[in-house]
Amino acid sequence: MKTIVVGSGMAGIIAGLRAYSHGSDVVMISQGRSATSLSSGVVDVFGYFRGEEIKSPLEGIKRLEEENEVHPYAILGAERIKESIDFFINISKKVGFPFRGSIDRNIHIATQFGTVKSTCLAYDRIYSGRVERWKDRRVDITGKSERNFRPAFVVESLRILLPKLGFNAGVFHDGEDCDIILKPLKQISKGESSCALSLLGDGSILEKKLLEYIKSLGIRHIKDRILKADIEKGEIKTLTGKRQYTGDNFIIASGDYIGGGLNSFGESIIHLDIYRIKDKPVRKIPFPVKGHPYSKNGVIVDENLNPFYREKRISNLRIAGSLLGGYDYCTEKSGLGVAIATGYSAGDME
Repeated sequence: MKTIVVGSGMAGIIAGLRAYSHGSDVVMISQGRSATSLSSGVVDVFGYFRGEEIKSPLEGIKRLEEENEVHPYAILGAERIKESIDFFINISKKVGFPFRGSIDRNIHIATQFGTVKSTCLAYDRIYSGRVERWKDRRVDITGKSERNFRPAFVVESLRILLPKLGFNAGVFHDGEDCDIILKPLKQISKGESSCALSLLGDGSILEKKLLEYIKSLGIRHIKDRILKADIEKGEIKTLTGKRQYTGDNFIIASGDYIGGGLNSFGESIIHLDIYRIKDKPVRKIPFPVKGHPYSKNGVIVDENLNPFYREKRISNLRIAGSLLGGYDYCTEKSGLGVAIATGYSAGDME
């Protein structure tokens, strides 16, 4: 059995690893860096439901199952998603970049912008520095100033914000006798005991570790841009870029507008049927609580993540990650969570 995976972000990587675990010969094709590499590297599973912060991603997903049948989480179901999160945590340990957390509850971490972010899973050092541990403690935000990190600014912002959020902690810059020390992940030396402050771009560390692991398993990773597909009798026969690729099963996890999987005309390779919100694509305010309608644009799939082409199901193709329609990962804080869950399920294709 041969599986072709298009995309090397989180969704594509998890899909490839899951297919490999079933004994499939996996070939991964991507054209460059993914959106995962640009992220902060923590795994948001489900942080907000209808604009309100939720404490338990699992409980939020169960509510989605009852109310929103087109959301990827509603399609997969809570138990399936929980399986996928366990799969990812196990993989993170194997690659030497262990993640901690639970789908049963969200945590809060400080950001490079001096804000507090709700998330679910985080690399061990980041998880150890979660804000829940700051209660009645002295916290030192330190490290070398960079273009996107100013420790003094982070401290001043957190001193204003934390009391409003109900967190009682003393926050300092290069303070003495502090209980918790946080600095950017990339600035922590080997053997150092500091906790980590996650920065945008730290997702590149996670992605690099995962791709190195894929290479060690013998999974081929080819740089190419897929431009078209040949479809016969409801199945993909070949994908074509600089060369042609044949396989038994195909998974496309090429991302949304950022990754190039979507464009103004729709899905960019096959022109698959698209889910679109019947509303103006952009709201008048920059950051609306309900998000911009265009954010939910994406490929329509059935209960097995099979897409449709001219209303006909493609049986040997599955879609994973942000290429899917029916959800808004920005307002929900569900980006890498959906990528992991759908990648895992797409990789189960036999």
